[in-house]
Amino acid sequence: MIRAAWAFAVASALHAALALDVSASRQTTDILPLPLTQMVETERAFAARARVAGWKQAFLEYFADAAVGFDGDAGPAKDQIRGNPDPPRDLQLLWEPRYGDIAASGDLGYLTGPVTTINPARNGGMPRYSTYASVWKQQPDGVFRVVMDVGITTPDAVPFAPGFTRAPFADRYTGTDTADAATRSLSSADAALTKAATSSQADAYRGRIADRGRIHRPDVMPLIGESAGLAWLRTQPSYASGATRYAEVARLRDLGYTWGSYALPQSGAGPAARGFYTRVWVRSRDGSWRVALDVLQPQQ
Repeated sequence: MIRAAWAFAVASALHAALALDVSASRQTTDILPLPLTQMVETERAFAARARVAGWKQAFLEYFADAAVGFDGDAGPAKDQIRGNPDPPRDLQLLWEPRYGDIAASGDLGYLTGPVTTINPARNGGMPRYSTYASVWKQQPDGVFRVVMDVGITTPDAVPFAPGFTRAPFADRYTGTDTADAATRSLSSADAALTKAATSSQADAYRGRIADRGRIHRPDVMPLIGESAGLAWLRTQPSYASGATRYAEVARLRDLGYTWGSYALPQSGAGPAARGFYTRVWVRSRDGSWRVALDVLQPQQ
């Protein structure tokens, strides 16, 4: 589900003003590759635009025309944004980019960070917490736009290091295969993981999580690294089904993302849990793909 629809479902509204410690952010972004800095700053400009023009206008401006959203079902994100009701004027949803990476070619990357929702009309104005994840792609005119945006609720505020931290990636792929071959390779890796999850989620992810890879699940604090991820996944049921729906790679084939559908077994008398997943993958020098960020977005 796109961040717009997700935020409304969680908090009856969407993004509002974002307060940033600009000096701390600058200290970390100054040493980043220029395209990553541009992507991070575009996210910050997106938040500032939402404060001035309202969330609908900002989302329509900062989402790519080809962006996909998961509001009820997978479909064009901009159509889903237009279909959302306006949020209450006094609701605040505060977010900022704190972690992520970009491909060596500078055209495709991802960002994640903490979200705080404050609705004065709900629960005495007590904040609710969540975290978002977005995939950004450089457009033909050179600007970055969101192509995928998802988020999960969390039981508490999600901690991140001050400023912005780039994800570690020391053994980046530098091969020369074609875009078609790399996309097929990524799609196959994604399909293999999803199929394996129908037998065991922990076994499916074992050996497939990148250094500091993040597993985001609804109502759970983000799980960082393979040890934490596998420990939690061992407590979860196997998927009832799952299917890869899309895969895309960066120009230099070292980073890509996928999305697809999943279903969990029925529990009790209620309906089976189902929804969509988004995965960001990084590719090692040996050509293997590892999960850098993995988010389940339950179907509302």
